[in-house]
Order: sequence, then structure tokens, then C-alpha cells
Amino acid sequence: MRKPVYNTIISLLILVILVSVIWIINKEIRLMHETDNPKECISRITGNHLCEFINSLKIIIIICLLLTSGLISFRYKLIKD
Repeated sequence: MRKPVYNTIISLLILVILVSVIWIINKEIRLMHETDNPKECISRITGNHLCEFINSLKIIIIICLLLTSGLISFRYKLIKD
């Protein structure tokens, strides 16, 4: 793998993590304002199940963190000049 490709992959993974965190914050705010009870997950306005989306984003963040740490750990074996 070439160094620019490696750097692009790492950058994209970090970008996905940051966007996912922002989406989680957005969904938590919607969860707070669009439900009657904080333990409910169904939005009164849209009818969407907000907790499923939050859980999916958490899984995406964990996978991206594992991939990023794995790529950084093995960077000298992966990068060929």
C-alpha cells in the first residue's frame, strides 16, 4: 500500500468517527425533546426509533476505532515506498 492511500484511509476513518459522534449528539438531543419519557426511544414527531440508530452509530465508532488502531499498529508492514 502506498503512503498517500494509507493516509487517506486513516483520514476517512477518523472523519467517520467524528461525524458519528456528532450524529449521536444530535440524536440524543432529539431523544430528549421528541419523547415524553427519557427511557422511550420512539419519536413523537417522526415515529422513528432513535435508540436503534444511536446503537448502530456506536458500533460503527467501535469498528472504525479498531480499524484505525490496527492500521496504525501495522503501518510499517503495510506501507511500501
